Amino acid sequence: MTVHAVPVVDRLERDGRTLLLLERRVVELSPLGLAAYDAVSEPLTVPELTEVLVGLFGSPPEGDASEGVQRLVDELVSLGLLTAEGLG
Repeated sequence: MTVHAVPVVDRLERDGRTLLLLERRVVELSPLGLAAYDAVSEPLTVPELTEVLVGLFGSPPEGDASEGVQRLVDELVSLGLLTAEGLG
């Protein structure tokens, strides 16, 4: 699966918080969500995105990083911030 960021109307970063303005709503992202969104400004596969995020945040203390990144991608797709193409 390849994921890519959807352009937003505007972006506000203040006091450690990031808000992304879509056509009809505002979404606040965690630092991990924002890093994922920024990383896929150019299309990446989920394994490539996992490498980027593990490089930035380290491996999770428990579980598999790729499973967590897939859940994050699914959430960002459901929020309308990413598009996903291809099979997982």
